[in-house]
Amino acid sequence: MHRSLAHAYQAYQKAEVTTLSQAEIIARLYQALENSLQKAKKAIFDGKIATKGENISRALAIITELDSALNRKEGGEIASNLEALYHFLTIQITEANLRNNPVCLENALKVVRPFKEAWQEIARKGSDTQVPATNSHAGEVRCVNASC
Repeated sequence: MHRSLAHAYQAYQKAEVTTLSQAEIIARLYQALENSLQKAKKAIFDGKIATKGENISRALAIITELDSALNRKEGGEIASNLEALYHFLTIQITEANLRNNPVCLENALKVVRPFKEAWQEIARKGSDTQVPATNSHAGEVRCVNASC
C-alpha cells in the first residue's frame, strides 16, 4: 500500500509540473534555489557537512538548469547578464562549500531573492513573459575577493 501511495504522489507531482506556466516553473526553481542556499548556510553553522553538501549540490543543479534554459541566440544582453549571474552564483556557492564560508552563501542569497520575487510576481499575474531584468542587478554581482 505504501509503495502505491508513493507512486500516486509522484504521478500527481508530474501532472502538476506539466500544467504550470513557464513563469511558474522558473519561480519555483528560484524558490528551491533560495531554500537550498538557506539550508546549506544553516548546515555550515550547525556543522552538518553532509546536509551542507546535499543542499549545495541541489543549488548548483538548479543553477545549471536555469543556465541551460537560457536562449543565448535571441536573449541578447539579458541572456548574457543572466549567464554572468549564474557564473557568479556558482563561484560563490563553490567557495562556500570549499571554505565552509556562510558569507558566500549570503552573497548568493542577496542576488537570488530579487529574481525569485520578480518571477513570483510574473507568475501571480499569469504572464509568461521574460523576467524584467535590468543592468542594475548585473552591476551588483561582484565578488571582491576569493574568500567572499
